[in-house]
Amino acid sequence: MITTEAVEAMVKVIAPYIGDVMARSAIEAHCQKLGIVGGTATHEQVEALLGKLGGGLNVFLGRDKAASVIAEARGALATVEGSR
Repeated sequence: MITTEAVEAMVKVIAPYIGDVMARSAIEAHCQKLGIVGGTATHEQVEALLGKLGGGLNVFLGRDKAASVIAEARGALATVEGSR
């Protein structure tokens, strides 16, 4: 998956809950920590990223809502991947 497309898809889903700047910052910071750099990310890297984001969202949204948001992000990523 193209990294920039994945990041944009996740930001669109998460931003309504924690704001655009915080969503983008969290996603980009986790990408760096997970070694997701460059043009593409593997499925495993994207899943690891979603796991980290879900853990952080638990604090802000609670466990159930965070799980729902991460499921929505997975759907958005599948749509992006399917459009290729």
